[in-house]
Amino acid sequence: MPSGEFWKLDALDEEFDFEHLDLALLDAAVFHETNRRRIENDLTALTFKPVLREAARIQSRGMIRQEKVSHRHPDPAKKTVRDRFDFLGIETRLLAENVAMVFGIRYKSGDKFYTRKQDGRTVFSVEPDGPPIPPHTYASFAKHLLDEWMASPGHRKNILLPGAICLGVSSLHDRSSLGMDTFYSAQEFSGEIIVGD
Repeated sequence: MPSGEFWKLDALDEEFDFEHLDLALLDAAVFHETNRRRIENDLTALTFKPVLREAARIQSRGMIRQEKVSHRHPDPAKKTVRDRFDFLGIETRLLAENVAMVFGIRYKSGDKFYTRKQDGRTVFSVEPDGPPIPPHTYASFAKHLLDEWMASPGHRKNILLPGAICLGVSSLHDRSSLGMDTFYSAQEFSGEIIVGD
């Protein structure tokens, strides 16, 4: 779907229902937001490749398993980005990866927050007994994640790689030890894919 049409989808403005997430829509939002940042910087848009999404999903699952943000996967056969590409039969000369852990609510890491139990669930607020911090929408999550990556020189460099041609994205839901809904996100960039298309 062309980017202009994608951003008109009403579902992008729906707040997350953590029991019924549309992960395909979430990944598409991050994909299109990445392309928006590239176009703003006079670069070409990247092409979506399902095999790269699968590589990103492998790393998202690995981070959930380890409960930490990492470019290393716990499975020795998938340890590095190159290992994961080889595992999936992806042959390309250029590859890069971005990873992150992002909160599912509109909370900025490091800000003070308060917790309480409400209807058997942990509620997070910025004031004691204040209104719950609202969940992200699909669009706000993608914008927030790309803002964070673009503020980091290494991640920004990958997003703006001139030689990148293809992209796959995965964001998988988890819960932190505090009970806060989180996502482990990965982006896999490549040049021309010779095999594994």
